[in-house]
Amino acid sequence: MSLFSTPLFTAACVLLSSSLLQAQEAPSAESLTRGQTVYMQVCFACHQPTGMGLPPMFPPLASSDWVAAKKPDRMIRMVLHGFTGPITVNGKPFTSPAPLMPAQGGTLSDAQIADVLTYVRSSFGNKAGAVTAEEVKAIREAEKARTAMWTEAEIRKIPAD
Repeated sequence: MSLFSTPLFTAACVLLSSSLLQAQEAPSAESLTRGQTVYMQVCFACHQPTGMGLPPMFPPLASSDWVAAKKPDRMIRMVLHGFTGPITVNGKPFTSPAPLMPAQGGTLSDAQIADVLTYVRSSFGNKAGAVTAEEVKAIREAEKARTAMWTEAEIRKIPAD
């Protein structure tokens, strides 16, 4: 039996890979600072400095089921293209007929979107993983033909986990 086929080696590999995955998802202090700056320039007027939003018009980001999703794909799309129409957050409906969120994809870079989403996913009681500029870039490319804002019905078709 070789060292590579022992249960101890297998367990060590699992622990190491798990630690590396967690380290990759942990946001850096620099990313959080940059994200907070973008948030305070672009997002806070609607979502408020506390992330609590302004019911019934602007939903909260604080402890949000949308923000807490394992994958950030839905949130990336919402920031890139905007969001319009009713949405349910944490079981509470927000039914404003006005667009709830303007598109930021033409204004913010992939890195800025990654940083602000990392900040939001790590703040206001949220404990979700970091977002990378590569993830944003991939979704921007995949959705490059899209010109319309997202609706809840459309965005819920995107896997969250």
